[in-house]
Amino acid sequence: MNRRPFLQTIATGGALLSAGCVESIPFTTTRLESEDVFEEYWYEETELVVQFREDVDVERAVLTDLGTDEEYETTEQPGPTVRFPVVFPERRETYLSQSLRVTAETPDGEGRLGVGGPVHAYVDTLEPLPDGRARLEIESQTDAPLLVGFVGVYGDVPNPTADPQSDSFDPSTFEAEPGVVGVGANRPLSPSRTDLVVPPGETRAFETTYAPFAFSDSTASSACDGEERRGKVAVVHGSGGSAAYDFTYRLEGESAALEDGLEASVCDEIQGGR
Repeated sequence: MNRRPFLQTIATGGALLSAGCVESIPFTTTRLESEDVFEEYWYEETELVVQFREDVDVERAVLTDLGTDEEYETTEQPGPTVRFPVVFPERRETYLSQSLRVTAETPDGEGRLGVGGPVHAYVDTLEPLPDGRARLEIESQTDAPLLVGFVGVYGDVPNPTADPQSDSFDPSTFEAEPGVVGVGANRPLSPSRTDLVVPPGETRAFETTYAPFAFSDSTASSACDGEERRGKVAVVHGSGGSAAYDFTYRLEGESAALEDGLEASVCDEIQGGR
C-alpha cells in the first residue's frame, strides 16, 4: 500500500516549522488601559513617584522616552509604588520631557502611562546687589520640578551675559557653570547642587555668581547717571527651552571700586529691579 508522506506541523519557541520551512510568528503583548494599572503619579524633589492600583501585580516597571524608546530606569517587582530619579543636578541633566512615560508589565499584559510635561520658570523678582551681582527668585510654574540650567542677565546692563534666547547661543558653553547659586534656605549644603532644583509650584532664591551691574573704570562717568535702563533676565531650563523677562533699574551716586582686587566698579546707589 502506498502511503502519502505525513507532514507534521510543529509550533515551538515562536516559530512555525512546516515542510522544512521556518516562518517567524511575532509574540504579542496584551495592552491594558492605563487606568486599569495606574492610580496616580507625582514628583517629589528629584524623583518621579508612580502609584499602581491595589489589585494589580506589577512585575516590572520601566521609565522610557516615547520618542526614542530609550530605557532610562527599570525596577523589578516594584510593589504598590515605584520611584524613578529624573533630575540630576550634580551633572546638570534631567529625563523630563513631553515624551516621558512609564510601562508596567503584569501577568495580564502591560500598561503605559504618559508622565511627561512642560517645565516653565518664572522670575518673580530681580534685585541689583551692592557688589554688582543680582539676587532673584525663580518659581516653577508646572507640576514638574525645574532644573535651572543657566541664568543670564543681559540687555542694557554694564556687564551682560550672552542672550540665551539668541540663535547663536551655545548651551554647552555654560555646562560647567549655571551662573547662580542658591541663597538663604536654598543654599547648597553639598556638591550635589540640589539648590538648582525648584520643586513644582514653589519659589527659590538665587544670587548670580557674576556681576552684571559692575562696570569697568573707563565707563564709570556714565554708569551712575541715574538714567532708567532696561535689562533682561533669562532662565535656561535644564530640560530645554528658556523663559525671559524684562526689568528696569537705575544706577546713581558715586562709583566705588570693588574690594576683590578686580578692575571694576559699582555705583553706591541702586534702584529698581523686577
